Amino acid sequence: MVNAVDQSAFNKTDPSSPSDTVGANVHRTRQQPSWGGRLLGLIFLVLAFGSGWLVASMRLEHREKDVLSSQEAMVVRGSSTVMVTVEPVAHREVQRAVEALGTLHGYEEVSISAQVEGRVRKILHDVADNVKPGEPLLEIDPTDYQLSVQQADRALQVELAKLGLKDPPDSKRDLGKVPVVVKARLLMDHAKSRQERVARLAQTKNVSAEDAENAASEYRTSQAEYDNQMIQAESGLATIQMKQVELAVAREQLTNTKVMVPTPTVPVPGADDVTYVVSQRSVAEGTLVRPGTELFHLVIGQTLKLRVPVPERFSSEIQRNQLVQVFTATSSKPFPGTVTRIYPTVDSATRTFQVEIQVPNPNGELKPGSFAKAAILTRLDPDAVTVPLSALVQFAGITKIFLAENRRAKEIPVTVGTQTTEWIEIVKPALPRDAQVITSGQTAIADETSIVVRTAADKNVESIGARDAPPDSSDANGSSKHQTRGIRE
Repeated sequence: MVNAVDQSAFNKTDPSSPSDTVGANVHRTRQQPSWGGRLLGLIFLVLAFGSGWLVASMRLEHREKDVLSSQEAMVVRGSSTVMVTVEPVAHREVQRAVEALGTLHGYEEVSISAQVEGRVRKILHDVADNVKPGEPLLEIDPTDYQLSVQQADRALQVELAKLGLKDPPDSKRDLGKVPVVVKARLLMDHAKSRQERVARLAQTKNVSAEDAENAASEYRTSQAEYDNQMIQAESGLATIQMKQVELAVAREQLTNTKVMVPTPTVPVPGADDVTYVVSQRSVAEGTLVRPGTELFHLVIGQTLKLRVPVPERFSSEIQRNQLVQVFTATSSKPFPGTVTRIYPTVDSATRTFQVEIQVPNPNGELKPGSFAKAAILTRLDPDAVTVPLSALVQFAGITKIFLAENRRAKEIPVTVGTQTTEWIEIVKPALPRDAQVITSGQTAIADETSIVVRTAADKNVESIGARDAPPDSSDANGSSKHQTRGIRE
């Protein structure tokens, strides 16, 4: 402040007067001590700042040392005792099941092929249509087959006319009604009666031996003619029967120009009224088809068959009529099924045998060809050992649990079985019935680690401490408190 006043007075002095020169010299002489003051002030400021920084650093270092020592103390305490929670091993009734994957098939799958050659004139059903047995699916142009029927019928009439018949005879007994056969029989009968008369007269010497011989010869000739006419009638009958077959074939071919839905000969379980669904159509109108050309693929979907390969080690457990739960990707609920067929052989390549499962599908929720998983319910285990899911620990491919025994953790590698959303079965090894399994704190323990079981009072204290903790606590302090609580656990 003094320096500022002196500078102001110096600025108001007139340099033209001698006295001003003396004043200026005096002013410069008095200005030199002011620079020293500035320097001292600067040094004092630096010293003050350095002192504050040093004090702050010492406090921070002291705080870090406190935190570090606290953490070190916690690590030491944590390596000796860990607070955990435990639950008793539970014994439950568990349904045993054999699981397998397979594909759903229709109860019956039929490939409809053309039986005659011709051009497709009309398609009556398409993919996804439901059709019943006896309904027409497709029509082939019948013109050529209608003409074949007429031709075969005319040929049959010609053969009937040769024998003098209007209708085909039913058997050889009716051949006696053929006119030529009747004529031959009458001639034979006449020759026979004449031969008999002449033979009686020859005994009384009333006719010559020559007349008797001629009568006998006429009878033999008429008899041979009758036999010949019977043979001709039988040949005509065979020709008529052949023409009948040709007519029947022509009519069958004409019938086959209409492709119909087949009628199953075996009843479909659970379906009073059988219905097929068209799963594939392979031709279009105007297509020229030949015998054997596939036209449609039909599936009975009211009941499905699930075929699954099952490992041979389960062959003694799988039985007919066992209940099955079928799972698919299209639904979260299982579908009921029943084991209906067990194949008697084992595949030497895969060491599995086929099991066929019948799955009712009245509403069409399942689709043939879908991928499905089957759980075959084999038996009910009344005393399965289970633990909570939280007790399971998996590390480096090893599944294990920790038991609380004599205030120490005992590590046990396990083999697991059936699992739900809450518990999992321990298959091996056998656990004591009163065993206590550790359900929390497994990451901080190892085999033979000293443990303390958390009680309800510990939980209440922890809750009160968390509620009363100041909201502006530093991260270091908060971390220290959290670590200390974890050590107690």
